[in-house]
Order: sequence, then C-alpha cells, then structure tokens
Amino acid sequence: MADECIHGFEDGMCAICFPPKEPAPKPVAAPKPRGSRAGVRAARPAARVPGAPHPSADAAIDAKAMRIYHVTHLDNLGRILGSGALLADAADPGARPEVDIAAPAAREFRRAAEVSGTDAVVADYVPFLLTPDAHVWDAVRTTTPDPRLDAAAVERPAADYVIFVSSVGVALGARTEVLGEVVLSDADAAVAGARTAAEWPEIERMLRRLARDDDGSAIASAELLVREALPIERVSLIAVSNEKVRDRVRDALRAVGLRTRVAVYPPWFLPGTDAAE
Repeated sequence: MADECIHGFEDGMCAICFPPKEPAPKPVAAPKPRGSRAGVRAARPAARVPGAPHPSADAAIDAKAMRIYHVTHLDNLGRILGSGALLADAADPGARPEVDIAAPAAREFRRAAEVSGTDAVVADYVPFLLTPDAHVWDAVRTTTPDPRLDAAAVERPAADYVIFVSSVGVALGARTEVLGEVVLSDADAAVAGARTAAEWPEIERMLRRLARDDDGSAIASAELLVREALPIERVSLIAVSNEKVRDRVRDALRAVGLRTRVAVYPPWFLPGTDAAE
C-alpha cells in the first residue's frame, strides 16, 4: 500500500513526502573492436546545428501537463464557489472580489489592453501563473511593493491567500482549435512588448521554451489566460498554508457539494523558499 502524502497531494506529486530517487548508475559499454569501422560509423551522432535544442528535448516536455496557478484571497472563496467558477474580470457577471489583489490602475489598464490576434481585452480572461515562484506572487510572499498589486494586498500575510491549481490541458479542454480561447504571454499580458500566442501550436512551443529555461526567470514572468471562466470542476487542488485555512476551505467546499482536494503546503506561501519543489 502506497504511503499517503500528509500535504494532500496525490502520490508522487509532493517533493517532501516523495523525494526523487537517486539515478541508477549508467552501465559501462563494452569497448568495440578497433578494427570495425562500421561500428564507429554507427556510433557517431548525427550532425546538428550548434546551439539548437536536442531533437528529443521538446518531445520530453508535455505542455498540457504543466500546472497553472491562480492566487486569490481567502475571503473571495465564497463568491468563487457560489458562481461555480473562477471568472474573468470582464465576464458576465464577472469576478467581483471581496478582497482585490490587483491595483486599481492595473485592473483598469487590463480592461483596455487588447490581446494581440484576438477580439478580446486582457480582462476578458482569467489569469494563471505558470509557477508558484512567479514574480507577482513572490512580491506578496516577500511583502515587496509591485505596481500590479494593491498596496494592502502586499501587506496582508501570504497565509491569508489560497492557490487554485489546474493544468494547461485541463484548462484548455477541447478548445485547441479555437483561436484566443486560451492565450499565453511571456510577461504581463497588458504590458507593451509582451509576446503572446493565441493558437495552440504556438502556445505549445512557447510553453516548452519556458519549461527549458534554466534559471526559471522566464516562466516566473509568464501568464496563461483562460477566456471568461474556469469551472471549479477543472481545479485539481486548492493549496493553503496551514490546517486552519484548510478546514475553512473544506467547509466552504462541502457547503456547495464539491470534493476538490485541499493541500496544506507551506513552502508555496513562505518567502525565500524554492516553492516549485
């Protein structure tokens, strides 16, 4: 019987309860006969352009399996669960947070900023981070002022927030053929100069490039936008900082008949930690 993760994650997903195993030693190949030129030719790797990624690098990254994260204040949970979805700001009826994490000027700017290649503005989408180490969330964790965030939001303890977790594939659903239903931006989508992708093939390529980034700075700046709403049924788990918040979230879920997994995972809420582990 498999051990159960005390943080609420599925088996194998928590790096604390299920640390990665040490890699097995690679077998040493027997030396080839020196007189066999055919063996030498067969072992020689195919030529490739210097600096280009290995042909199998992209294939090893499942873009649809990449996790996405939406941060909100605990006091907003009731309205979210009542509507049955995470709603975009400009959707009908639209998100009306009790505690707004966004700075008023930033929210107004997103209501006017057009998304390249679509007929929508940024506020028509629900924003998701691609890592729990995203710069904007780290500003909250470290109480660092950020022009995108309401000053009061930065002053509140990170433990007062919850993180909705899903995946690119689940959020996308069957919308791979629909232009602009999901948009990927390599920075805040409302900022001039941000590079966006509104078609799935380009979104997939961008996601793989972000995942290959060695220092994590690129993926920490990016955001995935889901048009209008993400139903709560597509949320795989809600991460919280402590047991008290977990119990409050579970009570709220039971009140609306939902059984979404709730995970206590403090590293995602603490400053100066590698939250992605």
